[in-house]
Amino acid sequence: MVLGGGGARGLAHIGVLKVLEDARVPIDCIVGTSIGALVAGGYASGRTPEELIAESEKADWDDLLSSGLPRQSLSFRQKELDRSGNVPIELGLRDNGTIALPRAAIGTQKVEYFLRELTYGGTVANFNQMATPYRAIATDLETGEMVVLSDGDIVSAMRASMAVPGVFPPVPLEGHTLVDGGLSRNMGVDVARKLCADIVIAVDVASPPLKSAEIDNLFSVADQYTRLMILQNQRPQIASLKSGRDILITPELDKLSSSDFTKARQLIERGEAAAQMQLPELERYALSAPAYRKWALARQAKQLVPKPINEVQVAKLDYVNPDVLKGALDITPGKPLDNAAFNERLSKTYARGDFSQLDYELLDTNNGQLFRLTPVEKSWGPNYLNLGLALSTDFDTDNRYSLAARYRRTWINDLGGEWTSLVRLGNHTQFATEFYQPLQLDGYAFVAPYFSAENQPVDIWVNGEKVAQYKYRKERAGFDIGSGYGKYGEVRIGFAYNNYRGARDIGFIPVLVDDDENASQGTKDAQQKNLLDNFSQQDWGVRVRLYYDQLDSLDFPTEGVLFNASAYQSFGGRSGSGTFDPYTQVTATLVKGFKLGDFGGHVRLHGVMQQGGGDNDVNDLQWLGGFMNLSSYGYQEIIGDSMAYGRIALYHPLSFLVPDSKVYIGGALEVGQLFDAVDSSQNDLHVSGTAFLGMDTFLGPFYVAAAYGDNKKARFYVMLGNPY
Repeated sequence: MVLGGGGARGLAHIGVLKVLEDARVPIDCIVGTSIGALVAGGYASGRTPEELIAESEKADWDDLLSSGLPRQSLSFRQKELDRSGNVPIELGLRDNGTIALPRAAIGTQKVEYFLRELTYGGTVANFNQMATPYRAIATDLETGEMVVLSDGDIVSAMRASMAVPGVFPPVPLEGHTLVDGGLSRNMGVDVARKLCADIVIAVDVASPPLKSAEIDNLFSVADQYTRLMILQNQRPQIASLKSGRDILITPELDKLSSSDFTKARQLIERGEAAAQMQLPELERYALSAPAYRKWALARQAKQLVPKPINEVQVAKLDYVNPDVLKGALDITPGKPLDNAAFNERLSKTYARGDFSQLDYELLDTNNGQLFRLTPVEKSWGPNYLNLGLALSTDFDTDNRYSLAARYRRTWINDLGGEWTSLVRLGNHTQFATEFYQPLQLDGYAFVAPYFSAENQPVDIWVNGEKVAQYKYRKERAGFDIGSGYGKYGEVRIGFAYNNYRGARDIGFIPVLVDDDENASQGTKDAQQKNLLDNFSQQDWGVRVRLYYDQLDSLDFPTEGVLFNASAYQSFGGRSGSGTFDPYTQVTATLVKGFKLGDFGGHVRLHGVMQQGGGDNDVNDLQWLGGFMNLSSYGYQEIIGDSMAYGRIALYHPLSFLVPDSKVYIGGALEVGQLFDAVDSSQNDLHVSGTAFLGMDTFLGPFYVAAAYGDNKKARFYVMLGNPY
């Protein structure tokens, strides 16, 4: 039997196999290409059509065919990419300054787990020894020649046959770099004849050529090119089928595309219907009930089973310390591989972000299995570059933009030393750099010197009007020691030095800082001059931070918790008017995602409390105003030293318009209060309500929103990313 390639359309093969089983038509050997190799490999391992149906319907295809792990599973340092607002597309940066790109858009790490389960984690010395003799067809990426895989690791053969170039990573195997077999032989009729088949039953699920009217952009042109290339090598194979003996089954798949994996049931039913149409021809090769039962029992007896692991090998690594794999390789010799437990350990290692693939092979030996781990380090590493873009407008006083670049150099030494730098341009400019040096390979102890410098405008509002703007600069340097806890978070403590400076750029504040009627005019004049012309402050002290992050999404969470708390105790400092007393600042943020029926939602609480320092400290200004920060108020409309803010948001996916979409309609209720606000009339508790249409895009969250609050003003927003 020959099962052709065609992406998701190949799930129709399962329906054909079911009809053959019901009609008692035996399959002496099976050859597959691409998705056909996946279905054929599962069947050849001993799976029944009913089991294949169950496996295909329970599979989360969207998750399997995505390269990303769930956010909660990522290492804490990987999650920092989210928090910095950069696009999660990782580019490589060569030492000569050139850009390197990944070799594939989607990794097959999760696909491998699925295929191991599909094939029982079993092995044979030769694919002829499987429950049904099997061949997988792949293509040599260097020569374009067909490669027929007849032995070795079954899952590697299946992955090689379905490795669509540019989509899935190539598979190095038997001295070749292998990709999708559809490029050389989408239907291996000739391969099946050489293997065992006097009579060939072939199933064609290839996508037909597009009509001229459908070829209207560069993507459809590329799609048509691929379709025609596959059809060119498939037509001679179909033409070789012998009339009156061989049978060609072509399911009617209409508009079902090669990416419609979520329509598994519909595709399987189309395969059944097509085979039913050919039933008179198929029944010519049917066995009697007793003979078929004997054949089926013989096939079942050869079902693959996992064997004891008697040897473990690991391929050489170029820059990642191989000791990071020790946890995953906690394999008990003399026992079969516990796939579930091993895959969990392997996923934990994969979540570090050092590998594009963590493949492994199971090779049959005389008395067990050879386990060979073949880690594939990111070919575009160890220097990584992420870019970011953010835009925002409230159609009134605030229009912001931000361009960002984040550079990361990993594995500077054997303990995993890492240097990270961030540059941000726009209304808010920033440079930040940190050297993260683990003291142990597991990261439970580390040291991290850092430096950052930021420049941004600070607006001063009085009575709802923007009256002045300051150029505000802050610089920080410090040295932390800490402990990391894998995917959960980290805790740090360290010395910090802070330098704050500000100068009035435009406008004038028509109020005095000191509203005390008993204050002398000289005191008021001095305070106004000190505040309104310029200010500066330097202080030093100790900062402690605890960060825990298990949110499933940073922008539209539905489960998990994020908690970030820090405390800073200054030992002293000085400002433009002299020294000032030590102060304490405590900051805490809590975000809790939840589900409420079909709605997702989150609660966010944020607070900053400062005590001490006298009247001269101007460190770390706090403000309310701007989108999702008391949205009915203008950006930075309420500014001061200490604050409290709370928000509850609900959002509903618009799946009735776009199935499985990441488009949401929702709303939020916000409350906030500034303490010791510059405009003392704003010290009260404030309320704002927001309605929005949101979308989770690869560039970041996109919002169209409207807000109204206790200031009796409506404010409208369009925002991409977070430019603040």
